[in-house]
Amino acid sequence: MKKIFIQISFIVCLLLLYACQDERNNYMVNDKIGLLNPNLIEAKVYNEINASYNLYAIKAGKGQQDAQLSISIEDSVLKNYNTANGTNYVQLPEKYYSFTNKTLYFGRKDYRKAFEIKWNMQLLSSLLASNNNYVLPIHLNIDNSSISPGINRMSALILPEIVEPYIGFFNSGLNPISYMPTINGLDEEDIYIKVKTNFNNSSDLSYQIAVDKQLIADYNNANGTNYLLLPDNAYELEKTTWKIPSNVNAAYFNIKFKKKGLMPDTLNYAFGNYLIPIKLVNVSQYKIDPQASTMFYPVIFQPDKIDKTSWTVIDYNCSNKEDEIDWIAKLDWGPEKMLDNNTATFWGSVWTTPKKLPYYFVFDMGKQHKLFKLGFENPSGDDSWRGDAKAGYIEISLDNKKWTHLADWTAPDKDTRAITFDVPTTTARYIRFVITDAFTLINGGSEMNIAEFNAWGL
Repeated sequence: MKKIFIQISFIVCLLLLYACQDERNNYMVNDKIGLLNPNLIEAKVYNEINASYNLYAIKAGKGQQDAQLSISIEDSVLKNYNTANGTNYVQLPEKYYSFTNKTLYFGRKDYRKAFEIKWNMQLLSSLLASNNNYVLPIHLNIDNSSISPGINRMSALILPEIVEPYIGFFNSGLNPISYMPTINGLDEEDIYIKVKTNFNNSSDLSYQIAVDKQLIADYNNANGTNYLLLPDNAYELEKTTWKIPSNVNAAYFNIKFKKKGLMPDTLNYAFGNYLIPIKLVNVSQYKIDPQASTMFYPVIFQPDKIDKTSWTVIDYNCSNKEDEIDWIAKLDWGPEKMLDNNTATFWGSVWTTPKKLPYYFVFDMGKQHKLFKLGFENPSGDDSWRGDAKAGYIEISLDNKKWTHLADWTAPDKDTRAITFDVPTTTARYIRFVITDAFTLINGGSEMNIAEFNAWGL
């Protein structure tokens, strides 16, 4: 009895399986066949390479039909295209090309196969140098009637274009990806840079790179920038000759960044925006792309902004709270607004009858920090007309008793929203921010606003 039950169960499973398959086929269309890329095809023909072009046909549908295909050169394809598109393409004569195969057989399960066109490179290069308007007008023929043609997929114009086979940087010019080392980061770290070909590479390609320092000056002059050259002791090229392996169209080489070159000890930090200017100087085959032969890899070494959550303003000598007009005095323009990390809020000076400069503020950072850079931000958004602080100086202290002059500062203009200035590396807990001059003086004072005060360090 058990054996009979197993046999019946097996038969039921088979019936269910076939039923599912049949139902699935009900939702699929019958097989159709056509060209993968109909209409105009821009076919790149790489100089110095034994080039060919694969014209693909595809079959889609239930996969229950086979097909015998052939291609032919048809004047009508060319004439119809020119008429429909207002073009004046000319048919490419036979001596400039040949077919490796003009017929294809598709079995029921085949879905993609190619006709191969071989180019006579020497003749074709000469012809296209004087006229690049030549095309091959191709029509796909179905040599058996058991399969339907794909609508609008039965003809194509192949437009050959001679292209130089090049090797070049994947990101030429200024690399969009920067390496940003940190003070507490690794002492050494690899930077990877990509080199690519513009063709299907079939052999080992070796290439050479070099660091060209003159490129920095040229780039800065052309772009109005002030990048620095990364010092020699801050990086190492393991080697200058690298390889793109056969059957691979891109590969990487690496540069080893050495933090000690920018931070030799805990007292010296060479912060800055640096570039490594690299040039491709030689390749074993073909040519270097003149538009992708150089690249600039940015190394941005900057201190971190110090968190102001625990900061307080413990002293100041000017605020709108002193204004003689009551509604101005009630505005939320207190000096604590310089510490709230919001450039839409701001401190304001005495407005109606400005108080004489200098204005000062003493910030308690809550604990000692090593300082590398300081700065302030003027209001933004609808209040971006506000600001007016022009010049002053910074003092620092460990105990809020003994003060040391750290640096003078000057804002470039009234419209600049963020002003930063490097300071000698120092340790402090208290900062006295002093404003001695304004862009618009009113009886020795100013209608002034500042949105944020910032410090960078450890």
